[in-house]
Formats: sequence, C-alpha cells, structure tokens
Amino acid sequence: MKRIIGLCLTAMLLGGMLSGCAAAAIQGASRAKDNAIIAGNEDEAAAGDVAAQMKVGDAHCCTIAGSAGVLNNQKATEWYCKAADQGEPRAFYELGRIYSGDLVRGMNGPAKIGALLTEQRENKPLALMWFNLAMEQGYGDAMGEISDLREDMTGPETQQASLLKKNWREQPCEWNEVYLDNQR
Repeated sequence: MKRIIGLCLTAMLLGGMLSGCAAAAIQGASRAKDNAIIAGNEDEAAAGDVAAQMKVGDAHCCTIAGSAGVLNNQKATEWYCKAADQGEPRAFYELGRIYSGDLVRGMNGPAKIGALLTEQRENKPLALMWFNLAMEQGYGDAMGEISDLREDMTGPETQQASLLKKNWREQPCEWNEVYLDNQR
C-alpha cells in the first residue's frame, strides 16, 4: 500500500513539475527562513532558553538539510532534547514524533514523497515513552499519537516503553545516541 501511495505521489509530483520550479523555490525560501530562525535564536538556545531551543529545533526538524539532501534529525533532536530536559511538553511530543518515524511536517511535498519512498528509522518504545511524557504534561496531540503507535507495537515493545519512562532522563535522546550506527 505504501508503494502504491508513493507511486501516486510521484506521479503527482511529476505532473506538478510541468508547471515550473515552484516547489524548488518554495523549498529554498522555507530553508532561508529556517536559517534565519536558527541564526536569531541559537545564542539564547545555547544559554538554556527553552523557547529558543524549541525554535531552533523546529527550524532544523523535518526539513531538507544542506547539500546532502537529508533530514536534519541530528540537529533537531539535539535542541529538542535540551528543551525536554527542562520539562517542555512539546519537546517530548516532537521527540516522540521523530522516533515514531514521522519526520516530515507541513506541506513539504518533495520531502513527503521522499519519506514515503524510503524506509524511515523508528524506535517505537522510545517514541511511546516520549508521547506518554507529553500526554502526562497535558500536551493534547499526544493521545492520538499514542493510540496510533500502540496499534503497531507488540506487547513487549509497550512494556519496554513503560520501563524506559521510569528513568527517562537516563535514556538516549539525541539521534546519534539512539542510532549508534548513524555516527559519522
């Protein structure tokens, strides 16, 4: 089913290319905006400002990064983890979303197609742990994510998530800590 959806989206993308390079222009403008957000907030984020950490994490998250054309999960999780360590509920949610494999947000058509056509990394127990923490802190969107994720998990995976949550501050948080084979 995922393959069929991917082929349909690819066909739509190819059809959209006939109308010009609008998608590339939009992507470039979006990246320029993200770079400005990063530059304007990085000092405050480094100093521990949670709101700035979330802005920088959002700017890095779920976008195409640099010339490599890969999602910049390493930088996004770095900042979300700093905010999560200070108890920010939306940081918990964003980490859950990333580790559940939901890496593309918004109307980023090319990135969504790319995500559908490639296998996304996921760590379901860790994702469920983060979503549960977000829900406990009153972050409303987490409940739906928890329900959806639990449908795809085994009993041992949900038990593992519960065990992880008991000492969540000791769990790996940043992308390269979770996926050790991703080190460069």
